[in-house]
Amino acid sequence: MKQKYDVLIIGQGIAGSCLAYSLVQQGISTHIISSPIKPNASRIAGGLIQRISGNFLSLPDLVQDHFDDAVLFYNNLNSVFKIPIIQNYPTFRILDSSQIKLWEKKCSQKRYSAYLPLDLSPFSINQQTHQAIKFNETYVVNTELLLTLFTNFFIKKNMLTLYTLQEHELTFKKDRVEFNNITANYVIFCVGSFLKEWSLFKNFSMTNSKGDILSLRLHNPEKQVIQSDKWLAPAEDNLFKFGSTYEQDSSLAPKKSNYYELCSSLDRLGFCDYSIHHIASAHRCTFYDYKPSMGFLSSIPQVGIFSGFSSKGYITAPSLAQQWSRTFPGITNKTLLPHRLNRR
Repeated sequence: MKQKYDVLIIGQGIAGSCLAYSLVQQGISTHIISSPIKPNASRIAGGLIQRISGNFLSLPDLVQDHFDDAVLFYNNLNSVFKIPIIQNYPTFRILDSSQIKLWEKKCSQKRYSAYLPLDLSPFSINQQTHQAIKFNETYVVNTELLLTLFTNFFIKKNMLTLYTLQEHELTFKKDRVEFNNITANYVIFCVGSFLKEWSLFKNFSMTNSKGDILSLRLHNPEKQVIQSDKWLAPAEDNLFKFGSTYEQDSSLAPKKSNYYELCSSLDRLGFCDYSIHHIASAHRCTFYDYKPSMGFLSSIPQVGIFSGFSSKGYITAPSLAQQWSRTFPGITNKTLLPHRLNRR
């Protein structure tokens, strides 16, 4: 007997989880198929939520548009799951000489004045002192905990099938999509960098960049975020995450050279008493205009996409998922429709 749903979602990273959760809150029947063996970049991610980011102290419009909604979304989940998923941490951004000049320039600009600290102060790691600015509006999402809670929530509601789906197993009818005993009005792909494996999206112009991230234990640590060319953020079980490297590499395994690069960065910052727990790799899915994509394909109207969040998924995915779920299947943000990505 066929199980009928309004929406079938492929992938259960931060994008698939937020969209499935938001659709269900709107009374839209949803089922998820998620691979139990493919790497999940959303679990590996640091989960940093901050307005100012990057070596150029950028304030991206996309982040500004969704920052407050993301924080509210996670705080609501704190109440739903009765466990702290998001926490606020003091953040020390270490600046080199060129960044100090950039900071001084941006402090005088109206767009940045509300968010950039006005004072530069020494910040010490062990015996090494750096020049830094302190941010108070930085949050960290416990990414592994969040996705585990979402997984349990979906299983309890009989919404989740753990299975590595192949393209030939989906059947597209005029008004529906079928897979085994499941039929749905729409299928939405939330598979991140694995989008390249699907011929449906072969004409999409995207770049998958790889990042390696360390999980480590610090001795006598303070619960704070530290940023330079890399970032250090608290994680679960009294561990910290430190990353990330950046390269164009399709391999799934971490590289020894990246391990040494990350350890060298820790040493330069002044950390000398730490133990490495493990290293993991994640791939960021990025479209040519650095914006995510949401909506349906014009060629197959029952096939949708909610992907391309790159390194900002924990900020943008919750807000965009809620927006889409309120008007589903319609979409209000026309600038993110997938037809803009059909570039050869």
